[in-house]
Amino acid sequence: MAVISGLSTDAFSAEQTGRFLLPLLRWLLRWASPATLVLHHVMIRKGMHLAGFGILALLWYRALPRGTSGWRERTALAAFVLAAGFGVLDEAHQLLVPSRTASIVDVGWDSLGAALGLLGRGMVRR
Repeated sequence: MAVISGLSTDAFSAEQTGRFLLPLLRWLLRWASPATLVLHHVMIRKGMHLAGFGILALLWYRALPRGTSGWRERTALAAFVLAAGFGVLDEAHQLLVPSRTASIVDVGWDSLGAALGLLGRGMVRR
């Protein structure tokens, strides 16, 4: 959660990440138009929402009390609620950072990441 909060600061705003990601993408995708490079930049940023909150949900799943062995639906639901709830808090935090914009859409990306992480865990266990 501290890592996610750190990534929600000015240092990781779209403008800041664009300073190093866009030149890297321009070098990797020499054929790409400026609009395509911006799209890839956005995709990387949204992918970080998925990955970060997927990992957070898995960590919550592991940290919560164990009742039985195997897949625990209630624990998974609690881990999802905690991760998605933190997504809401993270976006609220971004309201206080001038260079960031809070977005309910990003809460959706965060929640989707949490759900995918837990679904992946459940599928691996079966």
